[in-house]
Amino acid sequence: MIIYLHATSPTSPCPRCGTPGSRVHSRYQRTVADVAFGGRRLMLKLLVRKWVCRVSSCPQRIFAERFLGFVQRYARMTERLNEALQSVGVTTNGADAARILSRLGMPTTAKTIIRRVLQLPLPSEGSVRKIGIDEWAWKKGHRYATILVDLEQRRVVQLLSDRSVETSKAWLRMHPEIEIISRDRGKLFREAAMGGAPQAQQVVDRFHLQKNFAEALEKFFRHKTRVLKTAARSLAGTAHPSPKTKVPQKAERERRGRHRQRVAVHKRVWKLFREGYHKERIAQLVGISSRSVYRILQQQDAPPPRRRSRSHSVVDPYLSYLTERWNQGCHSGGQLYEEIRAQGYPGSRRTLERQLHAFRPHGSHVVTKHVITLGKAPSARGTALMIVRPAQNRTKEQTAYLAQLIQSDSTATLAIALAQDFGQLVRQREGKLRLEQWQSAVRASGIAELIEFVDGLADDAEAVVNGCTQCWSNGLVEGFVNKVKAIKRSSYGQAGFPLLQRRVLLHPAQTSHMQRAQSPKPDRDSVDREGPCSSRETRKRLPKHDDRRRTYESHSLSYPDTVM
Repeated sequence: MIIYLHATSPTSPCPRCGTPGSRVHSRYQRTVADVAFGGRRLMLKLLVRKWVCRVSSCPQRIFAERFLGFVQRYARMTERLNEALQSVGVTTNGADAARILSRLGMPTTAKTIIRRVLQLPLPSEGSVRKIGIDEWAWKKGHRYATILVDLEQRRVVQLLSDRSVETSKAWLRMHPEIEIISRDRGKLFREAAMGGAPQAQQVVDRFHLQKNFAEALEKFFRHKTRVLKTAARSLAGTAHPSPKTKVPQKAERERRGRHRQRVAVHKRVWKLFREGYHKERIAQLVGISSRSVYRILQQQDAPPPRRRSRSHSVVDPYLSYLTERWNQGCHSGGQLYEEIRAQGYPGSRRTLERQLHAFRPHGSHVVTKHVITLGKAPSARGTALMIVRPAQNRTKEQTAYLAQLIQSDSTATLAIALAQDFGQLVRQREGKLRLEQWQSAVRASGIAELIEFVDGLADDAEAVVNGCTQCWSNGLVEGFVNKVKAIKRSSYGQAGFPLLQRRVLLHPAQTSHMQRAQSPKPDRDSVDREGPCSSRETRKRLPKHDDRRRTYESHSLSYPDTVM
């Protein structure tokens, strides 16, 4: 569809001196694309007049009339079409935006979309009182950046292009109004907060506290491998594991070769570490992940040979149901096969019978699925995560295993009790006094790994106390990190960090939060007296991060100086 337009104003001002033109010098036609009309592509043929400036001293002797708010100089599309391209480009990536707009009657290319989005200015950060700071991986193990989230308004305030103390410190100095900084236990953000916002209270994230404590538990249970296996065997109702089949010589040689390779890697990592290399650099030199380097450095002794364990079976997802039906008296393999087949079991009856063979020696006695999984006791890490998990979130098998583990070893019993106390302390935010009592109990227990964890808290004692007292945490920040990663992956690496920054900060959901933030708020003093998150009524004042509440605004422009 083509529409012909021309201006109806009797004259036009000179862009240099502002004097109205004296007479028309000439005319020319511009072709400008506009937003679609009825799903059809719309092109505007705009007749433009050139005027002669009447001021003889003006350097602009001849000028073309301009249509401010309608189309820019030399532009091939109207302002509202440019805004439409930018809106769709911010919401999705360039290629998808180009396909969507082409279907809507506004054909364009992905590069044009990206170029228009990059022209958008970054939004104002505004005033921030409670901030959450964390890192996110631009390329895992190689390049990291920083995200800052307003915990009150539940929005991303800024993305920083790197993960450094100087960059974070410089940003924090620009916001002297910050009162709370929620972070993990890393030294990087601790130093940035101390140097950039010394007036703010630092709060350690409770999830990271639990994670670090689980790592200490994992170190403890690495020395309790025999206890873990004994508990699993006792739970399975047998004192000894089932007889093992003889390993072929070729497989045994391959296993010994892999063990020698692990020992060599272990020795090289420790050699480089003693020579003063950084852990990330060690990972690059050895050719392993940084997580593996950290795990190796936690154990100075060479790793022992790995023992064969039971491999995964297609029956495993149905073991809980099979043990329940077996204890109810159903010992027919055919009937059990038909029941789990109706639930989606893809294996054969012979495979099921082979797994049920371990149940039959027990007769009418109560059995658990550990009778089948006997050869693979929970690992040290799995046991630690099992312990720190809330009791209501554990499975029946996990609860039974922990009960058996408590009966098997007194030191493990004490470690589990301390873990449960710490979990309640962190989740209920029981405060400084309760934390000090728990630390005293850990030191009295004599468990070296847990004492080391408690001693490590002394370097960041005030922030740890605040984390066990106040409600602020990095849970919201972690959610936004996932959103940033999803947006990054959907862009397929196009245009790098500047495009990602605009897609995150100018996203429609982000702008809707900023609009709510500018709405009238309750008195600040009354909010502070009641406590920022101590009551349900106060929490209702905070805007909710709900995608269903996104608002999309359409702007209609009027152009009184043009006619068709």
